[in-house]
Amino acid sequence: MTPSLLFTLSISTTFLSSVALSAFLLARAGAAPGAKQLAAFVVIVGLFALGLILPERIGAAAMALAPIGSALAVDFAIRLKGQGARTLPIVHALGAGATLLLFVFGAGAFFETHAGLRGFRYEGAGLFGVAVAIGLAAYGNGLMAFALRRAEGKRRREIAIVLVSSLVGLSTVVSFAPPLFGMAVAPWSILALPIYPALLVYGILRYEMMAANVWARRAVAYALVLLLAAAVAGLLAAAPLSFVAPSMDFASLWLVVATAMALAFAFGEPIRRAADRLVYAGPEISAEMIALWRAELAGADRPSEVMEIARAHLRAAMRPFVDVTVSGEGPEPALRCADDGGKWETTLAGFDDSPPGARRLAIVYADLLTQSLDDVDRRRRRAESERLAELGMLTSTIAHDLRNPLNIVNMAAAAPAETRAEIIEQTRRMNRLVGELLDYAKPWKLEPADIDLAAAFGDMETHIAGDAHLRADPFRFAQAMDNLIANARVAGGRVAIFVEATRDATLVHVCDDGPGVPEEIKDRLFQPFVSRSSEGTGLGLAIVAKIMAAHGGSVALGAREGFSTCVTLRFQR
Repeated sequence: MTPSLLFTLSISTTFLSSVALSAFLLARAGAAPGAKQLAAFVVIVGLFALGLILPERIGAAAMALAPIGSALAVDFAIRLKGQGARTLPIVHALGAGATLLLFVFGAGAFFETHAGLRGFRYEGAGLFGVAVAIGLAAYGNGLMAFALRRAEGKRRREIAIVLVSSLVGLSTVVSFAPPLFGMAVAPWSILALPIYPALLVYGILRYEMMAANVWARRAVAYALVLLLAAAVAGLLAAAPLSFVAPSMDFASLWLVVATAMALAFAFGEPIRRAADRLVYAGPEISAEMIALWRAELAGADRPSEVMEIARAHLRAAMRPFVDVTVSGEGPEPALRCADDGGKWETTLAGFDDSPPGARRLAIVYADLLTQSLDDVDRRRRRAESERLAELGMLTSTIAHDLRNPLNIVNMAAAAPAETRAEIIEQTRRMNRLVGELLDYAKPWKLEPADIDLAAAFGDMETHIAGDAHLRADPFRFAQAMDNLIANARVAGGRVAIFVEATRDATLVHVCDDGPGVPEEIKDRLFQPFVSRSSEGTGLGLAIVAKIMAAHGGSVALGAREGFSTCVTLRFQR
């Protein structure tokens, strides 16, 4: 392979990879800050290189693009850095003005070396264009270097890798300097220019300045294939093939290119793994690992068990330790789980400074965790539904078997006053149990209306937020509050009601400072026949839970400073 053909092959590779990268950026990350400017800059890099092998007039026009290319690079640097936007009009004016000047008056002239290679010498107006291009490049890299000193974490790594790729790009055009001083030196350094788009892919995608996904991995893989093909082509130039066809006619050239591409694609699997490492820096995920996680999470019966299993999985897969919590506070990094009215949501906290691989694993695991928590709730609701069906049958039997004897006892209570009063009190309690059983077992029809929160709680101690608003069935809301307040009063001590408003819900807290809820019934507190009071029927809180479910809300034990027990009703807005 002659030096001229090797030169042509390298420049063609640069142009094709630049166009491919630019198209990918526009298609997959066009909305990201600076994506359009970067895509245009990458295309200009390819055109600039291609100018060395195009016909002289078209080639000279391509060489005149240097100032506008530098201006676009500065534009991208400013958008990445987030500062210096006020200088953009000046930057674009200099770049566009210098490029237009070179188009009108010419950028310079081509020359040939003794090896038959073609170089370009900037002359006349071209010297001004070169000065503008160098000045803008220095300004852009200076901005990046200044930002690098102040940046931290992920932003610092983003800027560092782009700055390194920019310096590599500048180093590939150093061969254009000697001709400015009269030396007819071919631009050999431009043979390394195919590395530049690949480094940009690395800088853009490794730290997710743009969308790092499967398409990003493919783009990196293709760029690596092109680089490998260029390297193989160079090796073939020194192989015996060059002696078989020393003239390297058109057919021989395509044979070299085809052989190079075939060898490059033969290494597809190692290239894919390398692309994975470049795009998804950090822990790797396999289908087998996801299947194992899913199976182990499916064995949990309660949300707390799901989260404990999740902590163990993440402890084994990631460093540093990633916590799993149900609150919005705590150490980071963490996966924050929230039950949003019967639908679980999992969000990432503290992953802004993580590489894409760690963040990718966290996103995948968050989806698995959400699905598992929803599955636990669905199984619980199914079991609850089956339990309610059995309870309905039991209720009908109890109602039938108790009410008739109760009526007889009431009519036959011709006993002394004290005994008669005790009999009547016990029959009232039994009637209340029957009534609650029937109420709990039958279907309800809600009629929502605006609740007057100021008047809803009587003479209770209340703390109501000014922006709180509640729409619910008045009868069922009053029934729920009566049950909660009665339970709180039985517990003894101070009882207070707090009403808060969030972006998507109204929260009603009924709190007391009694002895608290025994640990052994906390997980079953809202199930039928579970009570913290020996005098209770065990249906009051179960009815509250049913009322909240009918409203599309939820009830849970909460916590508030100064109180031992808080029951929180969550009404969706």
